Order: sequence, then structure tokens, then C-alpha cells
Amino acid sequence: MEKLWGWVGILLVVLYGSQAISGDVDDVYQLKVVVAAYSTVNDSQSADEGMAGLLEASTGEYSKADLVALMETLGPSVKKMDAKTKREMALAFGETDIRYHLKFKSGNYVPTSLDMSTNLLYNVSYIVNTPSKLIHNIKTDIAIEKEAFANSGKVGSAVGFGMKIAFIFWDILHAITGVGLAIIMLLIGSIVGLLFHPIHSIANLIPVLWNVCVTLWHAIAYIFNVFK
Repeated sequence: MEKLWGWVGILLVVLYGSQAISGDVDDVYQLKVVVAAYSTVNDSQSADEGMAGLLEASTGEYSKADLVALMETLGPSVKKMDAKTKREMALAFGETDIRYHLKFKSGNYVPTSLDMSTNLLYNVSYIVNTPSKLIHNIKTDIAIEKEAFANSGKVGSAVGFGMKIAFIFWDILHAITGVGLAIIMLLIGSIVGLLFHPIHSIANLIPVLWNVCVTLWHAIAYIFNVFK
């Protein structure tokens, strides 16, 4: 476990250090990750609707990618959500967002905001869905280069190629460090969640067991969305 902590720590420094010095490129990358979430669940229609789609999603009709985009854009408080919504959010982030989250955009920390069972759900979902998320993010990286820099000349093509390589590099680092953190937080996050939400931790156990079965299936099924 100590070696795991060490390697995860080193790679996290490389990841966030390189993103910090990249300036606006990192902002584009963060947006790309959300776009890749739509690719993962094969929901390009919602992605095309933009903010109007997000506002509609906030009224109750949303896909997993909508929920991730909603959380990243509007940053609603997680503490005000009911148990069912928290489980849906844990699945949404675990299945579609390649970035591992210790803290939500709203400022709420994941281990303390979710109960033991939902913490377990997020971490298991993140681990088993990482191959699918990595494939869809790299697919999105390649698509961005082809579509955004197709007719931009030699300089533009070079910029597009460099951005693609940087994005793929970050995707891989996010996948490796994310799985490492998820393994560590399987225990730590669950303990913290139990201490902060003892009643919900027990009450959510049976629904989470079903959710774990579903996310195991999605881990396989979403890979095939890359061909759609």
C-alpha cells in the first residue's frame, strides 16, 4: 500500500503540474472530458443541446453525462441531494468521468458527502469503467484534432497534433492515478462515509449492491459505444 501511495503521489504531481503550466489548454481539456462523457453513454444529442439541455436536465430528465456536465457547470450542493440522486451521481461520475474526484465542483468533499455504501459504489464504478472511459476519451482526442484542425494549415495542424498528444498523456495519467486513488479510497472513503452518515450507509447497502451489478455490465457495454 505504501508503494501504491508513492507511485500515485508522483504521477499526481506530474499530472497536475503539467496541467497547471499549460494555461488555456487545460481549460479545453476539462471541457473535452465532459464531451467524452457523452461519447461514453452514446448521448450525442444531449451534448449538441449545450446549456439549454443542461437546464432541462436540471428539472429531472438527464443522462449520466448530463449529470456530470450539470455538476461541473452549475456546481449544485451535494449535501442537499437525496440518497437516490447521490447514487445516480456516483454512477455518473464513476462510469463517464475519467478524472477521479475527491471534491466536487461545489466544494463538497466526496468521502464526507456520500455515505459508506455510495462511496463504495463510486470507487468500484470508477475502477471497472476506467478502460471504457479511457477509450472514449482517446477517441474524443483524435476527433478534436480531425474536426477542429482539419483545414488550419501546417501551424494549426502542428498545434492540433500537440494538443492531441497532451490530452492522451493526461488521459492515461488520470486513468492510472484515478484507479490508484479509487483503490485507496475503497477503504478510507467507506470508513469516512460510515462515520458521517451511519444510517444512510446501512439503508443504501441493498440499492448499492444492485447498482454495482449494473455498473459491472456498463463497464463492458459502454466499450462498444466507441463504434457508434
